[in-house]
Amino acid sequence: MTLPPLATAFDARQASSLSDDKIATKATRDADRLRGAAEGFEALFLNQILQSGRAASFGDSLTESSATQTAQSLLDSTLTEVGAGRAGLGLSEAIYRQFSAHLGGVQE
Repeated sequence: MTLPPLATAFDARQASSLSDDKIATKATRDADRLRGAAEGFEALFLNQILQSGRAASFGDSLTESSATQTAQSLLDSTLTEVGAGRAGLGLSEAIYRQFSAHLGGVQE
């Protein structure tokens, strides 16, 4: 039985750097998922605010049709998704900072 040359033998340093790379990749992926979840929550929150505001308005006969209400609902959803992806209320950033401390990996 012959052993492989030392140069081709398993190098523990390479293994540790490989696992470090995998850990960093997972941490980055988790951070991206957390940011997406935080932005989604902010969009949902903004959408609820808009819906509550529309429900509390006195309304008029022009906005009482179901087609108009559906169009307003779609518009509200689009506006909140776009708003949460940008500056928004800053809620998504606060949520991200709060929970990223628990990731144990890369923080921005």
